Amino acid sequence: MRQYLFFIPPTIAIILAHFLVINESIEKINIATTPFLFLSLFIIGAGYFIKEKTKHVMLCYGWMLFAIYWATQPEILYYKGEGDIVNTLFCIAGVYFLSYISYHEWLSYKKEENLSSLNFLAGATFVAGLLYFIFEKVDFLAGLLIKIVAEQTASIMNFFGYNVTTGNVIYGINTVVPVYFNGHESVQLILACTGLQSMAVFVGVFGAVNSDYIKRIKGLLITVITIYILNLIRNVGVIYGMEILGINFYIMHNVIGKIGSLIALIVLAFITFEMVPEIYNNISALFDLTKRK
Repeated sequence: MRQYLFFIPPTIAIILAHFLVINESIEKINIATTPFLFLSLFIIGAGYFIKEKTKHVMLCYGWMLFAIYWATQPEILYYKGEGDIVNTLFCIAGVYFLSYISYHEWLSYKKEENLSSLNFLAGATFVAGLLYFIFEKVDFLAGLLIKIVAEQTASIMNFFGYNVTTGNVIYGINTVVPVYFNGHESVQLILACTGLQSMAVFVGVFGAVNSDYIKRIKGLLITVITIYILNLIRNVGVIYGMEILGINFYIMHNVIGKIGSLIALIVLAFITFEMVPEIYNNISALFDLTKRK
């Protein structure tokens, strides 16, 4: 029964976020919630690195604060976004998963246990979260990365004889870089078009796992470089499909592009598990938390 008590704070946060910020702009919501995001990540990071029993107390509070931060995001994803019900439901599920991890860190403190899977999750989350959100929250860094990817996407298409150019970085709620095909705007690249999310996850996973350094570095280079190249190919494919084949953006980006990305990530995950089995062991051990007395 105690574990369900940990679901109460984020549930209250979800409800309050809706009624308190429904009339506020996304900019104000981001300004108000970003400090909680980075504070939670630094608490999780501190809990990952220290060895004393108190680490579990820090991680318990860190995960709960992280859950409360994400409890404010369904408001943005659905009500202030484009009504993205799928990502909204995943976000809500994630809130309760983080609360559940908070409970298990409290349990670890009480039982004086150190589970390698929980420590792995904390380290991976800290590294991946810090890497990604620094770029997302700092407009200059986001614009720089998007511009680089946009220029490389255009260069690939130019190599194959197509007239593709890029515009200047446009800063705003979503920092974008327009890409032009034969003089007209074809697409606008955002941070999600850089592959940073997937790369950050693999950087976090390889950075946190307790394994041979050579295998970790080799696996990291293979996955990150592969993701970056495949992401450029996806961007090129979306523009080619729209401009040459006449397929609409939704089909190219949200159906074909995302299915291709999912298949690539599954293949890379299996390669990762083969190269560094400790990663698979830690992830599978998280599913055994339900058996914990």
